[in-house]
Parts: sequence; structure tokens; C-alpha cells
Amino acid sequence: MKPHQEGLDFDGLKNVLSVAVRGAPYDVTLQSLLEEVRRLVGGQAWAANYLLDDTGGILTLAASSGLPPDFAAALALVPVGPREAACGRAVHTRQVVLVDDVLTEPLLEPYRPLAAVHGVRACWSFPLHSPGGRVLGTLAVYLPDAGAPGAPLAGEIAYFADLVALLTERHLREEENDARHAQAQRELAALAVESERERRLYETVLSNTPDLVYVFDLEHRFTYANAVLLQMWGMTREEALGKNCLELGYPDWHAEMHGREIEQVKATKAPIRGDVPFNGTFGRRIYDYIFVPIFGPDGEVEAVAGTTRDVTERQRFEEELRDSEQRFRTITNAMPQMVWTALPDGTIDYHNEQFYEFVGLRPGVAEGTTWAEVLLHPDDQADAHAAWMRSVASGEPYERTFRLRHHAGEYRWILARGLALRNETGEIVKWLGTDTDIHENKLAEEALQEANHRKDEFLAMLAHELRNPLAPISAAAQVLRIAPGQPDKVRQYSEVITRQVNHMTTLVNDLLDVSRVTRGMVQLEMEAVDIKAVVSQAAEQVHPLVEAGGHTLTVQLGAARVSVLGDRARLIQVTANLLANAAKYTPAGGRILLSVEPVDGKVRIAVQDNGSGIDAELLPHVFDLFVQGKRTPDRAQGGLGLGLALVKNIVGMHGGQVAVHSAGSGQGSTFTVELPLIARTAPAPVGQSPAITATPAPAARQRLRIMLVDDNVDAAQTLAALLEGAGHLVRTIHDPRAALAVAVTEAPEVFILDIGMPDIDGHALARQLRAQPALCDAVYVALTGYGQASDRASSREAGFDHHLVKPVDAGQLLALLDERAHA
Repeated sequence: MKPHQEGLDFDGLKNVLSVAVRGAPYDVTLQSLLEEVRRLVGGQAWAANYLLDDTGGILTLAASSGLPPDFAAALALVPVGPREAACGRAVHTRQVVLVDDVLTEPLLEPYRPLAAVHGVRACWSFPLHSPGGRVLGTLAVYLPDAGAPGAPLAGEIAYFADLVALLTERHLREEENDARHAQAQRELAALAVESERERRLYETVLSNTPDLVYVFDLEHRFTYANAVLLQMWGMTREEALGKNCLELGYPDWHAEMHGREIEQVKATKAPIRGDVPFNGTFGRRIYDYIFVPIFGPDGEVEAVAGTTRDVTERQRFEEELRDSEQRFRTITNAMPQMVWTALPDGTIDYHNEQFYEFVGLRPGVAEGTTWAEVLLHPDDQADAHAAWMRSVASGEPYERTFRLRHHAGEYRWILARGLALRNETGEIVKWLGTDTDIHENKLAEEALQEANHRKDEFLAMLAHELRNPLAPISAAAQVLRIAPGQPDKVRQYSEVITRQVNHMTTLVNDLLDVSRVTRGMVQLEMEAVDIKAVVSQAAEQVHPLVEAGGHTLTVQLGAARVSVLGDRARLIQVTANLLANAAKYTPAGGRILLSVEPVDGKVRIAVQDNGSGIDAELLPHVFDLFVQGKRTPDRAQGGLGLGLALVKNIVGMHGGQVAVHSAGSGQGSTFTVELPLIARTAPAPVGQSPAITATPAPAARQRLRIMLVDDNVDAAQTLAALLEGAGHLVRTIHDPRAALAVAVTEAPEVFILDIGMPDIDGHALARQLRAQPALCDAVYVALTGYGQASDRASSREAGFDHHLVKPVDAGQLLALLDERAHA
């Protein structure tokens, strides 16, 4: 048997105690407590309550929960003694008796067949200690699995045992009180036959008698006291009657209080009630009393009758109930969640402090039936309230997400859950629920879904953009294969391949660039930069794109010279991206305006177009990754939509800001970049032009001995063909280990080494080749697909003179070789 892990259900316990306080019959309340014990222990546990008979030697089964009828009948009477069963020993020793395995307990040998038939392996028995100290019986738990309760569970069962004892003590006392009341009625009835006056007197007393019965004369002396009152005083009738409270040993304040009350009854001719503690032979008890006038034939008060009831246990029980309620509220107020309870009809009757702190209302004002209409978002009220009413009607768990008004004025997303608490007959007695603030999770989920959607769109665009150049490359390769002897076609389709490879290279570089920039892996080369020169060079870069679209580009630079501290290349990239973006999203024949203007210590670069504009829902996201406007038939240049994300990050790295404005679709757009200005530098003298260095005409190309090492056979063969076509002697090797043996004998002038090779990578191979005296003066060129700053630094450390990124720019490579040939 695995004990229940959640501990006491304070809400369920609170309902049980509430039932008891409202005066439910003893057997109903006891049955509810036994059901709570079973719920606490969990599994298939049974619970039973045994009461000690008047002889003190036999326990009688008073109530049970879960016990089969024949099992209950067999254990209806249990003897008490040191060697009896668990319940009998618990009463005898006045201590808890835990039998963790019936099969191994010698004292339970007579009960083993019964236990085997019903699958009982363990029995835990807790004595019922009354507040007065006597043992009233036991609370027994029967379990199908061997084992004993842990300390927390044992303590919680003991708590239930105390509640059962408290209920039982009150029940027994009420039975005794009923017997005493009946005896008082008999005594007063006997007295009533003596005279008419006595009949009127005792009928009045009997009608107001819960427990003790007495009569005062007009001088405050007792003229009658029933047997229970005499027993509490510890006196005989002769010793007590004719004396007042003070003479009977009442404290001065107590006697004076009753004297005033008797006079008040005489004067007002009306009853008076009160409660008071009293130390008698029953110990210190709390009594509830009432004094009533007794009228004579003339209508005047001729005596004062009184009845008193011992309410000690009731008050103690009410205090226990208040303590239990306080514990429940303390626990719920300590929880981070908002907790609520509701009546069976769905009326909310409690919210914890967290709820009222959340909504910013005074505690208690949100209870009732209108909570959904008052505090929920108007769009959520109908659905949430209808779902709640369906749960109330069906008893099914309630679960809904809705927006609840926060004390700050905003509506936040809440997850509300409610469960019905039922009594032993399955009737709903309470609803217990929680409200959890899931606003941040909800927003994060929506943002994640949006980001995932943008990522899917981006991947689709990437696949489209990569397939576009692959198609002409594939077709050109087929043409070259079937027409090798047609120089015009070879030249034409070689140019096609070159253009498309360049396009793919641009796409890959854009991807790598945005990755490096967004991760902060770019080192800016900061210097004083003339912004006019930057925008002029950017305009020159995108001129082919503008010309292809038939656009008119107007550049307004102004008269003032403006400089910023920045990376020239990156600032050119920012401006070129904005111009390219304008060209792509502007229909053929459109107008683009590029302007530079100093404003309040900053320089503002603005790119304005009369193109397709930006929809309002897209406008806040244009600088995000994976966001791109809709492709139109006249926007054929393609791209991955990464340019604006790069612009935002690069401008931010320069301490600047970027913004966009558009009146909507078809209204054009304006992108602005603001960068902080630096101190103005002296302008160049009038008439002085920048120095122009003439580029000497290249000398005749000389043949070099080149060793090309690359484990990719196709890549090595095509690059070797290019180099041989340029007139060089090329030795191609695919195994780096073979290169070490051949290089020493052939002594190449240039080594072109792939970096990513198996066994020996390009860095290790370069070091080993450099270590040979005959090869130390050769030129070493690294060939790799990695082009970050760290990759170039690694190449330099390995001894490479140059670092080229695949696919190799043929012009750049041949220029390097020419430089070596003419060195």
C-alpha cells in the first residue's frame, strides 16, 4: 500500500467539520471522517471506528468505511487486553499499535484466515483519547499491502483520530445530557402534581431546560436544583437550597453578575442569556445559560427559572473548525497560484490573497456569481462562463484559458482549473480551483509559432533561390558536354555558369554574414569615414540593379562634409542593402531618392522610393530575421530577405538607429539610418583631386611549377585545368601523405592546399612542407570553404601566404600567381 502523497485535503476536511458544526447527526459526520481517512491513506484501504463498552473490556464496531459485511460482522466485537488484536492492545496500552504484516504477527494468528479471505495484510490502530484523558475506543485502518505508515502519514491519521475522539466525546456527553434532561423532566413532572403553582413553575423550567435546571426566588436564593446541578456543586439538596450563589462558593464577580441578571429579568420581565466558565466537580467547563421570568396569576414576576448547558466541547470544536479554516487559508495564501472555492451551485465563495493582489480589488468583493462578467476580457466572458456552468451541471473538471484583468489595467492570460469535491454518496459539496498566470508563456508560445512560421517561409525561399541558379548551371554543363568543339557555345555557357556560381556565392555569403553579425562575431575596423563617399560608393555598387529595373536614382549629398567613426566596408554594405531593397520592391520605372543630412549631432541617411510599400502588419517586423515582403512578378532579383536584418545589426554596432516608414501597400517606403557624427575634418584644398595611382600593365605571364593538393577529385581536376590553361605546370595530388614525398624531389614554386582533408589537414601539411629547406621559400595558398577572421588567422599561423575561399575567384588566384612569377 503506497500512502497518499498529497497529505491532508484541507478543503475536504473543512467541509466535514462544517457539516459537524451545523448539527449533522453523529453517524453522518463520523462516516464522512472515515471516508477522509481512506482518501488520506489511499489505495484500497478500509477504515473503522470502535467504541469501548461500559465494562471497559469489549470494543464494539460503531462505524466503518469500505469493510465487506462479513468482515465487519466477524470483527463486530473485539476484546481488550495486552495480547489481543491490534485494536484491543491499542485501548489497553493507550498507544498506537501498528501491525505491518498480519501473516507474521503471532497475536493475530486467530484472525489470519479471515484476513487471507479478504486480502488484508496490515492493520494500524490509533486509540481515541478524549479531552478528559480517557480512551473512548480506536480508529482502525486495514490495508491490502504489508507496511507501516511514515511519520507524516501517521501524524495525519492521529489528527483524524483526535477529531473522531472529539466527536465521540461530544456525542456521548449529549446522550448523557439527554438522559439527564429526561430525568429533570420526570422530576419536575412529579413536583407539578403537588400544586398548581408548582405545575406552572416546572412547566416553564422544562420548556427551557437543555441541561441543568434551577429556580431563584426574588431574593436570589436557589429554591430548586436538579440532580445534575447538585452533582456539579458536590452538594445535597438540603445543603444547597435556600442559598445564593455567593453562599454556594461562586466567585464574587460571578455571584454579582447573576444577581444583576436576576434583577434585570424581574425589571424587564424578559429572558436573558449568557455564557460563563465555572469550576465544579466536573472540572473547569464552559456553560451556556438562560434566565427566564416565572409569572404569577397577577402577571407579576414571582420567581426566576434557569437552565444551563455544558458547551465546552462545542466551543472547543468550533475553535478546531476555525483553526482548520485558518490553516486552509494560510496554505492557500502561501501558494504562488490564485486559489478559489465555489459552492455546489457554482457561486464563488472564496479567493485567496494572490487573486486579490492580482486584480487589485478589496478582499471579498469578487465572490458571487458575476465574476466572469466583471473581471474577464469581454471577448472571453461568454465562453468561460458557459463552460463553467456546463461543469457545474455535469460535475466534470473545469479547464479554460482566458484573459483576466490585472491591477495595472492590462488583461493577462490565465489558465483556470476546477475540480468537484464529493461526499461519500457522490454528491458535490464543494469546488476547488486555481488560476495560473500563463501570460508570458502564452506570448512566448505565440512568438515561437510566428518565428517558426517565418523560418519555414525562409527555408522555402532559400530552397527556391538555390534551385534557380542550379537549373542553368545543370543545363550549361549538359551543353558543354555535347558541344566541346564549339568555342562560342563553350564561352557563352561558361559565362552562364560563372554568373550563377557568383549568385550562389552571394547567397551563401549573405547567410554566413547575417549569422556572424547577429552572433556578434564581426570585428569592426573603426576609422573616420566620410559618409558622402560611403553612399556614393554604395550607389555605384547597386547601379546595375537600378539600371536593370529602369529606375531613376537621385542622390542628394548636401554641401556639408559629414564623418562618422565606423567601418567603411560595413557602412557601404548598409547603404547598398537599403538601395537594393528599394530597387527590388519598386516597379519598373520607379523613383529612388538617396539623401544625406546632418541633424542634431547625427547624420541621417534616407532611402525613399515610390514602390510597393509595406503593409501595417508587416511594418514592425521588417528588420527581423526570416521576414520578407511578398514577391511580385516585377521583382525578379530574388534574395533571402536578410539584408534588412543585417542593416539593423550593423547600424546598432555603430551606435546608431534604423527606422522605416510606409503609408501602406502601394504607398512606397522610407528607410532612415542615423549615426553619431564625429568632429569635422578639414576639407581638401579647392581644385585638388585625390591622387590616382596608375596601374601598370601586366607583364607577360610566366610559367610556374604548382602543386595542387585536394582530396576532392572533381574540384582538383577543374582547378588544375584552369591553371594549366593559364600556362602553368600543375601537379595534382589527392593524398596529403603522397604530397610530402613528391614535393621534396620536384620543389614546386607554389603550393595550393585544401584545408579539410583526412589524415593530414592542410594546416599540418603546410607546416611540414615549410619545414623542408628546399620548400621554405615557396608560396603557400590555403583553399577552404571557411572564410571567417578566425579561419584566416589559423591559416597565417600555419604558414600560408594567402587564404582563398571556395569557390575560388579565378581572377584573384591568377593575379596572385602573376605576382609570384614577377617577384
